[in-house]
Amino acid sequence: MFTQGGRDREFNEEIQTHLQIEADRLVQEGMPPQEALAAARRAFGNATSARERFYESRRWMPLDHLARDVRYALRQLRHAPVSTATVIFSLALGIGVNTAIFSLADQALLRALPVEKPQQLVLLNWHGSFVGGGVGSDNLLPHPFFRELRKENDVFVDMFARFPTDVHLSTGARSQPVGAEIVSGSYFPTLGVRPRLGRLLGDSDDLQPGAHPVVVLSYDYWRNHLGSDPAIVGKRVLINDFPMTVVGVAERGFHGVDVAAAPALWIPIMMKRQATPGWDALNDRRTSWLHVFGRLKPGITARQAQARLQPWFKAYLRADTRREGWPQVTPAQMRDYLASRLNLLPAAEGRSDLRGMIREPLLILLAATGLILLLACLNVANLSLAKVLARRRSTALRAALGAGRSRILIEQLIESGLLAAAGCLAGLLLAPLVGSAILSFLPQGLDGVALTASLDPRVLLFALAITALTTLLCGVAPAFYATSIQPVTALKEQSSAVTRGFGLRKALVIGQFSLALILLIGAGLFARTLSNLRLQGPGFPTTNLLMFRIDPLADGYKAPETKPLVRQVLAAVQALPEVAQAGAAGLEMLTGGGWNNPVTVQSNRRIVTEDIPMNSASPGFFETLGARIMQGRDFNERDAHYGADGDRRSAIVNEEFVKRYLKDSNPIGAGLGIGNAPNTVANIEIVGVVKSFSDFFLRKPEPEVFFALWEGGVGGAAFYVRARTAAPVAMRSIRAALTRIDPKLSVLALRSIDDQLDRMLASERMLATLAAGFAVLATLLAMIGLYGVLSFSAESRTKEIGIRLALGAPRGAAGGLIVREAALLALAGLAIALPISWALGRLIESQLFGVHPMDTMTITGAALVLALVCLAASAVPARRAESVSPLEALRSE
Repeated sequence: MFTQGGRDREFNEEIQTHLQIEADRLVQEGMPPQEALAAARRAFGNATSARERFYESRRWMPLDHLARDVRYALRQLRHAPVSTATVIFSLALGIGVNTAIFSLADQALLRALPVEKPQQLVLLNWHGSFVGGGVGSDNLLPHPFFRELRKENDVFVDMFARFPTDVHLSTGARSQPVGAEIVSGSYFPTLGVRPRLGRLLGDSDDLQPGAHPVVVLSYDYWRNHLGSDPAIVGKRVLINDFPMTVVGVAERGFHGVDVAAAPALWIPIMMKRQATPGWDALNDRRTSWLHVFGRLKPGITARQAQARLQPWFKAYLRADTRREGWPQVTPAQMRDYLASRLNLLPAAEGRSDLRGMIREPLLILLAATGLILLLACLNVANLSLAKVLARRRSTALRAALGAGRSRILIEQLIESGLLAAAGCLAGLLLAPLVGSAILSFLPQGLDGVALTASLDPRVLLFALAITALTTLLCGVAPAFYATSIQPVTALKEQSSAVTRGFGLRKALVIGQFSLALILLIGAGLFARTLSNLRLQGPGFPTTNLLMFRIDPLADGYKAPETKPLVRQVLAAVQALPEVAQAGAAGLEMLTGGGWNNPVTVQSNRRIVTEDIPMNSASPGFFETLGARIMQGRDFNERDAHYGADGDRRSAIVNEEFVKRYLKDSNPIGAGLGIGNAPNTVANIEIVGVVKSFSDFFLRKPEPEVFFALWEGGVGGAAFYVRARTAAPVAMRSIRAALTRIDPKLSVLALRSIDDQLDRMLASERMLATLAAGFAVLATLLAMIGLYGVLSFSAESRTKEIGIRLALGAPRGAAGGLIVREAALLALAGLAIALPISWALGRLIESQLFGVHPMDTMTITGAALVLALVCLAASAVPARRAESVSPLEALRSE
């Protein structure tokens, strides 16, 4: 009972010495030795009590009791290794997948930028109608607007602007495409980022266009691609074949303000013409392209700053309408423009298009992993309850000997806590593997994404929190049941088959089945969505169809040289024996973005459209894709005249465009004009109608306009190739052909269309694959729980089965009892799962395609899987029930 430590032994020896001295004194006085020792003990008092007081004086007893309870729990777990391993495995899966998903959600949706006081950052957003065009996705502003507001505002400590792009970088060898950010000189000072080497960009690098050929490298690029070269500062690199000097390396851990586009380098905004040689809008008020951020002054909230900026913004709008170059607009367009507002959006987490793309899928997966954890907890609670039932007599004996209910309750919770802690440790080892698997599904195969599968302190705290929650969920029901055992009743029980507590175990199994069925239905819906999108495809055959693009301006070509080069590349590819057909487009398709503009249509009446997708195409492009011309003609060499770049004469529209805008008139011969201004001239003739196919998105057909590639300026092109041979063979031939034309010409994004479709469907594939994995896991856990309950049921009904068999019942009927019980539990789970699935289905409806949330086929398939699980789980217990000997069963009772 007492610790055999040195001080305890010394105290024990001191007591014995004291007793012996007293006994010796009494012996000297004439008392017999035995009586003397007894008298000495009576005089000393309760030695055991003295030892206990000494023991307790040297220890914090709650901690001591906890240590003993932990040792007791470890002994109990060691005596049931199979059950313990099953519990730890279940919890490891539940905690591991939850931790992995939370880690990615934290990085993509919640984590603040690693900069100085990120909560002070806001993103400026033009809310309303902008007169002009834009390059980018959302939250765009013109550069002159940024310069003026930075000078004249009184709510920001400072402001900065950035534009993400790709450049071709060469550090001495062949150039390679890398991600970059074009930034204002205030970018690094406003964020509070420090240099790792050299210096960062400042206002001195933001003065004159073309006068600041300097770059700052990211820490990751410097380390991974340049070997952490300490002498990199001062070296020259080529950006789009233009020489620039490295002036510094950013600090470690800083990846820009977009989690999906970690740049390799930063370029001054004044070098925009060199960074984006295809277009230059540095001083254009009619082109929005910059993301503009501000750092609020201390004491000013975003709402206050927004209110104080509105008068300035309204004055800017009015002044803008009076500037030279203001286009002609309709009264409605003028009214909408002047009604615009400048909003300030929270930007502590930066700004990212990826965040919007994966927010809903990640939240759905986080909810699904929550169900997995709950299911694992139900499974563990079921197993723990079974162990409590198996120990009921020993628990009753301990209670009869004086163990209080609080002691028994604490012991059970400690055992659950140890299991949860072991599951947490195993889950933390599993989480990076799950996180890496999920990262492989990221949309568009983003190479510059700053997400990682590593775990940081916030994620570890989350893991500890769900471990504590798991302890409560797993341990409360078994612990309270253990404290409810009546010692007298339990000790009088003669049968080992006790049915008390069996109803609670059945309820836990029903909960497991309902959760498993919900996950099965969800997995089926996501799998059918992916299948429907793949079956629908882009609207043209993808077999042996390849794509690649070139960007001659980034490889050092001048603008007048690019169109002849693109024609030369197309002719060379068409001449390859491995190629059946080839065509070129101005922009790459199936990337989720591209060129959008409103269009003015002149037919029987004048129509102004909303923004619609646009592209340009060479002769033979539609034939290469397998997209049939439904009316009119394809582009041909007559649609090419070198002397008038930008003077477009011909256009082809798709069937969806005709249905939406020209369904009451003949589209052939109708006029188009790019823009929605009242003076837009519709002098581009529609010469053909092509069958609709997907260019931007797969989920719905969109109206689209194609212009003749050779009529406009051609800065680069995307090539589409129908191969005669296997894709790898054709790809090698294509690379060789372009090398013969120019060895330094970069071949970009050479892949099959099927591969591109997989990239485009990355979110759907991630949802379908992970949901299917979660459903399999849930089904496995439910089957384990059902097997445990049915085994217990077969054991508890041994006497009943023996009597039935003794009275002449066939042995198959005994097994039927167990199978029937399993079926009833499954039906109860189905009854609970269906209404919950209906409610949850409305939340995931936006992620579905071609299937209803309560799709009968999917629910039927999930129910069939559930039925197979029931049969599998009941097979062994049913066989055991059939093998019961009536004589032995009755004798054992």
